[in-house]
Amino acid sequence: MATALLSVAGCGSDEATPPPAEQDVDLGQPPGPGPEQAGDGEGVAFAIDRLFLGDTDRNGDKVPGSWKQFGFNIDGKVSSTISEDLCKPVDGAAPSDVYPDGAGGIDNSFGNKLVSLIATLLPEPSTKVSDAIANGDFTVILKVDGLGAQSSYNPLTAKLYGGATLGTAPVWNGSDKWPVVPELLEDAQDIESAKVVFPASYVVDNTWVSGPESQVTFKLNLTISGTTIGLTIRNVRIAMDIEPDRTSVVNGTIAGVLETAVLVEELRSVIGAIQPTFCEGAGLDTTLDQVRRASDILKDGSQDPGQECNAISIGIGFTARQVQLGEIAPPAETSGVPCGEAPPDEG
Repeated sequence: MATALLSVAGCGSDEATPPPAEQDVDLGQPPGPGPEQAGDGEGVAFAIDRLFLGDTDRNGDKVPGSWKQFGFNIDGKVSSTISEDLCKPVDGAAPSDVYPDGAGGIDNSFGNKLVSLIATLLPEPSTKVSDAIANGDFTVILKVDGLGAQSSYNPLTAKLYGGATLGTAPVWNGSDKWPVVPELLEDAQDIESAKVVFPASYVVDNTWVSGPESQVTFKLNLTISGTTIGLTIRNVRIAMDIEPDRTSVVNGTIAGVLETAVLVEELRSVIGAIQPTFCEGAGLDTTLDQVRRASDILKDGSQDPGQECNAISIGIGFTARQVQLGEIAPPAETSGVPCGEAPPDEG
C-alpha cells in the first residue's frame, strides 16, 4: 500500500516532536480489479443525467468545500500547504492556495479554483449544466460491453461517446435513443468505432472503473446556459457505482488533468462569447492569469519540484441512467471565436 509521510515543524516547546502521521494515499483511488471474469451480458449504455462540477455536493446542495469529494489522487501524494515535493506554482500563486488536496489526497484544482471563476460568468454551473442535459441538449455516454448481472467482471471493454442533441427531454426509462456526435468516432459512419475506448475496464462489487490507469485524452464539452465550455482532459480515469438492476449509476467520478495552455485558449473563446468587451483591455488577461495560477500538477499527472506546474487537476461527479445508442448525428457547426483561435478538438 502506498503511503506518504507528513510532518509539521513545531516551535515554543522542548517536548519531543511526535512521529509524523502516515497518510493512506490509496483512499483517493477507486477499487482495484478483482480476478478475471469474462463478460456474460449484452452490455449497457449509460448517459450522464447530472454533473457536479464542485460548486455543489452530490445532492446538489451548495456546501463549501464540495470540490474535495470529486476526483482521484492523481499524483499519489497527500498534499498540504507545507508540501515541498510538488511542482512550482505559476505567476506568484501561493502554495497554500494550490497545494492542499481534497479527501484522501484527491487532486481537483479545477473544482477548488476555477469553478468559482466560471460561476462569476455563468452562475450556478452545476445546476445549469444538469438542466441542459435534462432538456436533451447533450450528454456523455459510457457503453460497457459484456456487462451482465454479476457484481464483478474483469476485463470489460467500454466506449465513451458524446451525446448530441436529443431533440426532446429524455424520459430516463431506458428507451431514450440518444444520437452520438461523429467527432468522437474514428469512422463517422460506424457507431462502434469510438475514439475513446477503455479495453481494461472492470467491475468490482458493482463499481465500474475505466482501468488500472489511463493515458486517454478526450474533450468534454459542457453546455451551461447556452454556452459550451470545452475541457480537454488528459489521463482520464472514470469510476461509477452501477445499481444491481443496471438501470442507473450513482457516485460517478471523472478525473484527470487539464493542460493549462490548452485550457486558457479554450476559456478565451468562452469568455469572449459571454462578454465580448473582455477581448480588449486588461479584463481578459486578468481572468486568464487566474486560470494559470490554478496550475497544481504536471500535464503527465506527476509532480517535480524542479519544474513549474503546467496543468490543472480536475474531478467531476455525475449520475447516469440507462439509454440506447441512437443514430450518428451530423457534424457540429463551427462558429466564430471572439477572443482568439480555439485549440483543435483532440477527440
